[in-house]
Amino acid sequence: MANGICVYAESYKGKLEPVAAELVSAAKEIQKTTGEKVQAIVLADNAEKIAAELDRLGVEEIYAVNAGRDCSQQDDAVSQAIAEMLKRIDPSSVLIPATPEGRSIFSRVAMKLGCGMTADCTEVLVGTKEDGSYYIKQNKPSYGENVFVTIITRDGFYPQMMTVRPGVYTAQEEAEGGRANIEYFDDIKVGDSKIEVIEEIPAEAETGSILSAEVVVVGGRGVLEDDNFALLEKFAEKVGGAIGGTRPMVDSEMIPFNHQIGQTGLTIRPKICISFGVSGAIQHTEGIKDTKLFVAVNTDEDAAIYGVADYGMAADLKEVLTEYLAL
Repeated sequence: MANGICVYAESYKGKLEPVAAELVSAAKEIQKTTGEKVQAIVLADNAEKIAAELDRLGVEEIYAVNAGRDCSQQDDAVSQAIAEMLKRIDPSSVLIPATPEGRSIFSRVAMKLGCGMTADCTEVLVGTKEDGSYYIKQNKPSYGENVFVTIITRDGFYPQMMTVRPGVYTAQEEAEGGRANIEYFDDIKVGDSKIEVIEEIPAEAETGSILSAEVVVVGGRGVLEDDNFALLEKFAEKVGGAIGGTRPMVDSEMIPFNHQIGQTGLTIRPKICISFGVSGAIQHTEGIKDTKLFVAVNTDEDAAIYGVADYGMAADLKEVLTEYLAL
């Protein structure tokens, strides 16, 4: 019978992606109820190095395939190899990062295994059936950002697969002296890919900069007026912060989608968050977790943002920014 909580350890250019530690943390939360082992799968050109990093995160079982080459973007070939790995491991659930790579590879894996997949989960919880067995409640926003739904995999279809958004779980801390059982599937090969990478162009705005930033400056609808965004940029530069925003900021193309904060965007955990012109709808504020200091500026004295902020200033954001920048 399917057993085990399996994490896909995404890596890039020989380095384990930070989101893997978040997925291990989520897996350990599930483990508290189900008692299953926390597993991880690795497929990389240098699987030994990635496996060693995973071992420090407290994973109990690691299954690896040495690809023998850089397989970036070769999702057709990689998905076939991963499907073969999962057939052999037979986990009850698979946690996947909701990244472009995770979505692309595992949509193909789901088709090959006939098990389906829930995308963009912001929470995974454990439910108990009448017979005492467990299942995963896969919670996510839906219909744009207007409702929150729980999806459950149909009985008898394993593994239960879901992509989990980066940032929604606190990263598992590393510890020395890992004791994971590491097994290499030397007989599983990564076949030829029909995808050829012609050129790689660095992104203009890296998502990682906002996910790892200690200070995040957030703009809302109020920033769209006049030259307010230019003032916001200068303010962010002065305080050493990354810029994020609400959906109107993305729709106006002032910031890229990968800097949108909220249920349909990123979940951030900065030490300091300063918002300007943000109303405070729950669809946005759900994307800000464990902030040590939250300051909000809004002209509306009754704005919902004041219900979650530590300090609020009922003032015109342009006046506040101009005064601060003049100091």
